[in-house]
Amino acid sequence: MKFDSPLRCKANFQPRIDSIREDYRGPFRAYANPSAADKKQGKYLPRLTYVQRPKTGFTTSYELAIELSLPKLLYNENFTELTDQDFPKLVKQLQTSLQEIGLWLFTHQIEQAEVRAIHFSKNFVFKDHTSTSSVLQMLRTADVSKRLDVQNTDFRNGGYVLHIHTNSMDIAFYDKIADLRQSKISEKRSQEKDNYVQLDILETIKRQHPIASMRYELRFNGKVKIKSALAKVGFEQPLTFENVYSADLSRRLLLAQWQDFYDNIPKLPLDTDEPDKLLANILQTTEQKGPIKTAAQLGMMLLLKDSDQRYVRTMFEERFGTHAWSSLKPLMRQPSKVQYKTLLAIQKGLEVFEPTKIEDIKDNI
Repeated sequence: MKFDSPLRCKANFQPRIDSIREDYRGPFRAYANPSAADKKQGKYLPRLTYVQRPKTGFTTSYELAIELSLPKLLYNENFTELTDQDFPKLVKQLQTSLQEIGLWLFTHQIEQAEVRAIHFSKNFVFKDHTSTSSVLQMLRTADVSKRLDVQNTDFRNGGYVLHIHTNSMDIAFYDKIADLRQSKISEKRSQEKDNYVQLDILETIKRQHPIASMRYELRFNGKVKIKSALAKVGFEQPLTFENVYSADLSRRLLLAQWQDFYDNIPKLPLDTDEPDKLLANILQTTEQKGPIKTAAQLGMMLLLKDSDQRYVRTMFEERFGTHAWSSLKPLMRQPSKVQYKTLLAIQKGLEVFEPTKIEDIKDNI
């Protein structure tokens, strides 16, 4: 956001250290971030960066960058996704939040503000014991280098985050609930910023509940990269906040990029009898409760896969009696093969693009 004169604002801006050196001749930069008191109160506020940049002819440009999560601004959490109808309410809330720190902006200034960084995202809620880490493992097998200029790939935080950095964007898939728990320990290691406003959600989520939530994000930084990406899906309007705030635009971008993953995931191995695939299907489709029974069923599946069943039965009955085999029958049930179906469900979710809500999680707890 550009201004004709120096910014007048009561916000507590902190200048970058090199900006106040006597010998410094570059642009002046200062930052205003949520204070410790704001975080303690759970109050969400945007992050501001102010820049005064000397230009030729003894003139100066004045710019203000506003960084924020739109759902967190409106709802103090980002499990709830916004719709196009939320835009006027969002602009008004942003004005109110900025006024709290002494910055008054007109509606048209916000609507016409130039966008230089943007994250398009979609949340997926699984209610059937789907393991987010197993979904990330499937996505990890996709050879997206066929279509993308991949710089590096991170699979971190115990398998809860898949982050792919390319020449034109960042792609991230991560377990939102696990990331929230990580924020409670240390926000420096979490995928999201400013999770402090939604940590109370953890109190309503039990670890053993079948609810899981995965977030899929495309992150673009810089006008050139944003314009290039948007042009590929037929968007050629000016990069204003009002123009790029579009659910349909988000859907088209996310779906197009998802297709690169989906088309390049080896499908045949997804539901094989390999130990990790079996475990994922057992955890998702059987009524076994507890880690010991789950491990026992996995062990029995693998044992019967490569051994003569009559021989195995004889060994159990010799050791534990003639009724031993009957008691083991529940462990012999083959789990349904659902890993590929999970990918299809994600594909459908992107096509339909129904907004998720915090109630999708809380109503099932």
